[in-house]
Amino acid sequence: MSFYNSETLKLARDYMGFSQKAFSEQLEVSQATLSNLEKGLKPLDDSLVRKLESVFGDGFFSQSMSNPNLKVHYRASATIAKKYTDLFEARLMLISNHIVKLLDFVEVPENKIPKLDLEDYELDSEYLANEIRSYMGLGRGPIKDLVNLLEKFGVIIYFFDYEFISSQNKNFDGVSFYVKGTPVILINNKIQNARKLFTIAHELLHLIAHNHNDVFISKDRDIEKEANQFASEFLAPKSMLMDEFSNLTLEHLFQLKAYWKISIGAILYKAKETVMSKDQYRRWVTRLAPYRKNEPNDFEISKPKVLANMIQIVKELFDGESFYAELGISREKFNELYSTLIEKNNSKLRIII
Repeated sequence: MSFYNSETLKLARDYMGFSQKAFSEQLEVSQATLSNLEKGLKPLDDSLVRKLESVFGDGFFSQSMSNPNLKVHYRASATIAKKYTDLFEARLMLISNHIVKLLDFVEVPENKIPKLDLEDYELDSEYLANEIRSYMGLGRGPIKDLVNLLEKFGVIIYFFDYEFISSQNKNFDGVSFYVKGTPVILINNKIQNARKLFTIAHELLHLIAHNHNDVFISKDRDIEKEANQFASEFLAPKSMLMDEFSNLTLEHLFQLKAYWKISIGAILYKAKETVMSKDQYRRWVTRLAPYRKNEPNDFEISKPKVLANMIQIVKELFDGESFYAELGISREKFNELYSTLIEKNNSKLRIII
């Protein structure tokens, strides 16, 4: 009899979006039996696994999981149905587990993202943003290629595309976590590029100040607000924009958007925080209301390449289906998880950006 890891059964259920009752009916067992199986109180057997291995792969249920400490921050989390957080977090768990396995074969750029306590900076996210800009050698101008920059600093970035997450559900714009000390940022590929870059910068603060175990964060802190303030200042320092806010026109706003690579909404909010009156800001928001969901004049950004290269390198080390067996997942589920990746030929075992 094969040994199976009981926690993979709940992972499979969450990935498929089933309640325990519905999943037990699919497996033709009682809900009480399924509960005991998921808790490890009763061992998985071959007959049960055979019902699922055609979907998830024959190695899925025997693999050990890395169990990363996923500190996932959701915006207005009380409004998100548990079904959708379970769907999303099952995918995060699988991706993090795959990165652990890929890192056994591939050397990625060294992690140079600092782990800091924002309280050491008097909870001033904007001040820290400028400190990080200095640390990364960015000067005072716009960041030319944020994706490439962070990959050089050791961050693995992936743009995901899952059917249950729309372009308008900001709760799932992005997420970040550490895997074996390697920082990871996942971003919803459906959102506009300006929002992608803002979300990447938002998640960067989570990596720096929120997602590691070296800090205590009191419950009265609004870490999403901290991350938004950091992202806004990191992408476009106030001191460099204040002179641009007099006699604003729509054409000038589009020029600023293209130059600084931030949304018009973010530019206007920054103007309101510095020199623009509330009435002026309100008039601009009203004027731009038709564009709120889909701003015009979006720009191109680089596609992440480290994870794609990691996968391609390891694929070349294994023959056919053995690659998927090594990751403990079926080809079908692998393609669902990584649908946006473009494979590139790369025979080296070290990724250099």
